[in-house]
Amino acid sequence: MTQKPIINQVEGIFLVLPDHIGREYFVNVMEQLNWFVQQIHEGDGIKKAYQEIWTTEDRANAINYVEDPLTMTHFLWLRGSNIHDLLPEIWGRIPAYESEELLEMAVEAEEHDDAVRAVLRIAVGFPNFDSDALSIFEQYLTSTSPLLRKATIQAIAYRLWTETAPLLEKVSQEDSDEDVKSFAQNILCHLRNS
Repeated sequence: MTQKPIINQVEGIFLVLPDHIGREYFVNVMEQLNWFVQQIHEGDGIKKAYQEIWTTEDRANAINYVEDPLTMTHFLWLRGSNIHDLLPEIWGRIPAYESEELLEMAVEAEEHDDAVRAVLRIAVGFPNFDSDALSIFEQYLTSTSPLLRKATIQAIAYRLWTETAPLLEKVSQEDSDEDVKSFAQNILCHLRNS
């Protein structure tokens, strides 16, 4: 894994972490870099994410370490006025997936669980619309597995790109599974009202 992040100027930088990079590893790196923990939000392990918010001494830059049970991912959300200057130090110490790797994992997933993890990682790693990520969603929504189709709707719901409305409309009208169809209808309604 190389250290090329997915950059979004509006929302910051999102780094999806490999499964073996957990809380203890992250805390050790932040302490070595002299960052300061500002807040800890305990998650419930079901719907509410565990989060640690770390800042530079001047509080101009922040990193949220997140363990998200909804997407089954650990990730970092970086933001701040000098974050791009500080990134090389962070990238050199904390492995993270590149955007291309996230897409490749989805394309290459053969097992159901791997496909679910891949599509949910895409939801985290692509905060703004991306045509390649949209293509993965579109492909996964044609799966024979209703569970994978539902996981894809969950991934779409995570970011609610307006560009996903046609996909949600199609699934809400045509999917063969009533649960998937209903879930797509609910997410489409939420998208239209947001």
